[in-house]
Amino acid sequence: MDLKFSGSSLNECLEKASSELNLSKEVLKYRIIKEEKKFFRKKVEIEIIEVDENKSSIEEKEIIEELPETKEEFGAKIENGKIIITEYDNKDEIITIKTCPGVILIINGQKCDGITPVTSRDKIEYKFEENEPTRNINISITDDKMEAYVDIKSTPAHIYELVNQEYQKNLTIKKKNVDDKYPPKYTVKELKELLKSNGIKYGIIEKELESICNEHNIEKKLVAKGVPAVDDIPDEIQVLFHDSEELIHYKDSEEKVDYRNRFLIANVKVGDVIGEIIPGKSGNDGQDIYGVPVKRKTFKKTGVRLGEGCKLENNSIIATSEGKPAYKANTFVVNKLYKVDQVDLKSGNIDFVGNVEVVGNILEGMEVKAGNELHVGKNVESAMIRSSGEIFIGGNILNSTVTAGCENVEKKQYLESLKSLAHIIDDLVDSTVQVKEHNLLGSKKDGEIIKILIENKLKSLPKICRNILNYNMSEGIQHSDVTTFIINKLLGLGPLKINNINEFDIFKELLDEEICEMEDLMVIPTNVHLAYAQGSTIEASGSVFVTGKGQYTCNIIALENIEFTSEKAVCRGGTLSAGSEIKLKTVGSAAGVSTVLKVSKKGRITADIAYNNTIFCFGEKQIMLEVSSKNVEAYIDKTGEITIDKFIL
Repeated sequence: MDLKFSGSSLNECLEKASSELNLSKEVLKYRIIKEEKKFFRKKVEIEIIEVDENKSSIEEKEIIEELPETKEEFGAKIENGKIIITEYDNKDEIITIKTCPGVILIINGQKCDGITPVTSRDKIEYKFEENEPTRNINISITDDKMEAYVDIKSTPAHIYELVNQEYQKNLTIKKKNVDDKYPPKYTVKELKELLKSNGIKYGIIEKELESICNEHNIEKKLVAKGVPAVDDIPDEIQVLFHDSEELIHYKDSEEKVDYRNRFLIANVKVGDVIGEIIPGKSGNDGQDIYGVPVKRKTFKKTGVRLGEGCKLENNSIIATSEGKPAYKANTFVVNKLYKVDQVDLKSGNIDFVGNVEVVGNILEGMEVKAGNELHVGKNVESAMIRSSGEIFIGGNILNSTVTAGCENVEKKQYLESLKSLAHIIDDLVDSTVQVKEHNLLGSKKDGEIIKILIENKLKSLPKICRNILNYNMSEGIQHSDVTTFIINKLLGLGPLKINNINEFDIFKELLDEEICEMEDLMVIPTNVHLAYAQGSTIEASGSVFVTGKGQYTCNIIALENIEFTSEKAVCRGGTLSAGSEIKLKTVGSAAGVSTVLKVSKKGRITADIAYNNTIFCFGEKQIMLEVSSKNVEAYIDKTGEITIDKFIL
């Protein structure tokens, strides 16, 4: 058999042979005798060698594969980095070449960016766009200057070569990355120089620097660490007794429980340990990465003070007498307890350095003084009681004087007078300067101007000065720098002796020293707890708590707060003065009983119900409530005026 078939493709030739011979393509054995391309047409010619119906299709495919198609031998190709141009026999065929990003194509000395026709006579060159390898280092330092971190980012320069391509009529150049060129790694010496240039010279970690030198990229690597300061541990004071009236908790189920005595009264015997000092420890100063010392927090040794009834042995505070222990104002004390059924002519007046407990009443004309707490089970009638500690009165206070804090009340009032005088002196100096600057009083001397201002604008100054003098006299102080200046320069005709306003500079320094000294002498405020009071004077260096029916026509003074805690408590008549806040349920009456409520300028007064004729005082300013109201809250607003928030009753 010697049959030839031609077509535009191998498949077309096989189709023709299968149709003419009436045989399946799979049983035909052939060979390609001719294959050519002209322009855009392709011609294939095969010769059928024999027909073998037993041959599988796989074997036929192998025969086909053994006869590969003829490759194109014309156009432009890339081989081993060279661009080769082979022109077609037909000189009208145009061969083009186009570059890709990152490759600069140069033809006959000219840079070409687009599609460019080429011939075998053209000089074709190319080069890759170059980028230098870079490295960047960032040194970050923590806010406390105790740690330094390094970040390194290296960007390599890529090395390219052209991708090999067979002949093509229109060749597009392609590149591929074959290697990367990294910048040199940092050396330990370079890293140290960089740290030094940033001021880092302490706590550098050598091992970390060496490990960094082995890497191109580093993220958040700790390279320097300071030594933090270790603060001193202060002495700790442990109080080893319970406050009075603390509920006993029975842990052992077998323990016999006395339900009539379930509260523990804090009493100690001689030799009992009532407190302990746990010594602190000294710390160490530190140093930051800049080499600057970091000071530790230091604490003074705890200066525990010992009052009566105790001693210090090997950091233990031991009771030396039987009584009630207390710890206030950094002072341990064991107060002896004096207990009496009733204070009357039979018992006589009581003046005891420790705690005093009166089971019943304190009767008319009697006087009780307690060095610490005072407990009265029933009433106080026309009597005088004073205590350095808190006062608890279970019954009524009638026509009596009750003072908690004793000397502390007078001291705190004296301190407030000193502070008020300091503010007034500031106003006096400022006003004098303004009068002189604007020549408001003509050619008067400083002393004359000061006297006129005191008489017309600062009228409270003489009263405050007299309060200061009275306290000093009661303390047996006849002469001091403060009292001498007040007597000679502030009272009466004294201002006329002032030659220059600058004399107040020295006086202000004296006042500030006196204020600081008095603040150091102040102790913890003490409170008064009562159920009902009438026609009495009640003073407390802390607060006054009215827990029962209230008060009627009393003079109550508290350097902190006055608070009526019972919902039915009534406050009618009298004057209530508090350093900070007054909290009432009902104040005044429908009949218009006048009640005066006083607080400082920053204080606050509240009442569930307030009747008309109630007077609210804030410092030197006051206002009267004209209409009975509920949910009342009075205070000084931002403009400096008294504001009363309320709802009409």
